[in-house]
Amino acid sequence: MISLRALLLINRESRQGKANARAAVEHLAARDVDVVEARFDRPDDVSAAIHRQAGEVDVVVLGGGDGTLNLASKAMLECGKPMAVLPLGTANDFARTLLIPTDLVAACDNVVDGIDHGIDLGQCNEVYFLNVASIGLAVRASEYRSGTAKKWLGSFGYAANVFSAVRDTEPFRAEVRFEGRSEHIESIQIAVGNGRYFGGGLAVSCDAALDDGRLDLYSLKPQPLSSLIGMLPWLVRGPNKAMQGVQLFESRAFEIHTEQPMDINTDGEILTATPATFRVWPRALTVKVPRAYIDRYGRAKPASAT
Repeated sequence: MISLRALLLINRESRQGKANARAAVEHLAARDVDVVEARFDRPDDVSAAIHRQAGEVDVVVLGGGDGTLNLASKAMLECGKPMAVLPLGTANDFARTLLIPTDLVAACDNVVDGIDHGIDLGQCNEVYFLNVASIGLAVRASEYRSGTAKKWLGSFGYAANVFSAVRDTEPFRAEVRFEGRSEHIESIQIAVGNGRYFGGGLAVSCDAALDDGRLDLYSLKPQPLSSLIGMLPWLVRGPNKAMQGVQLFESRAFEIHTEQPMDINTDGEILTATPATFRVWPRALTVKVPRAYIDRYGRAKPASAT
């Protein structure tokens, strides 16, 4: 007896995608899921497949990393169907935030047994993001990223890129406007987070969440590499407002202006630049989350009508 019908999109170029594509189909079929596979060769193919076939299925299953989920976010917003995640990428920060298991069998079980939960979606200018949008250090680190490093080093590759980028990242000045305030800051990185984790396990804020209806912004002040290394445990747990070397703000919307246009990294992709307007769409997407997430963080919340 078929329990549900699923559109399956797996990024076979992701760190674990090609090796696990067939196993994912088999595990889902073993749970009585009628799998409709759609392959994609170009980024635009993801949205096209969702728009073309989402009306025929109960859930859209996305296999890959955070970049794959980002590619699908706008189409998922527009189609209104639940999204399930098979974390097959390098960092898998979105899955980490929602406690979605990285074990393939357990992730496939979550497609069937997971609870529908409404999460927020961030927007930077015309670009949507699930985890974080960054200016400065994260942009420079992404320039050093290579497919080989991602494949063999995984999350450690992100850390190596960051430390390599510190020496080449120039401090910059920015004006941050929100809720009638204007903050003038000097920074080496500004991160605006919708979710909690980014960059392979760093946290935007100690209490950031994907379903709190707000954005969390932190600015990292210029400082020596030795100081940044000492801050690393705090950046993994998530900074708080008492932390030295970090400025932290929260709001439903921000405007950021820099002296010169600066690239912005959204979920690992550089697609826009400053000046930038950020906003949050509360509970805009529905995602299958495990019972463990609801037990830890509260009852399931429905998605909002969009």
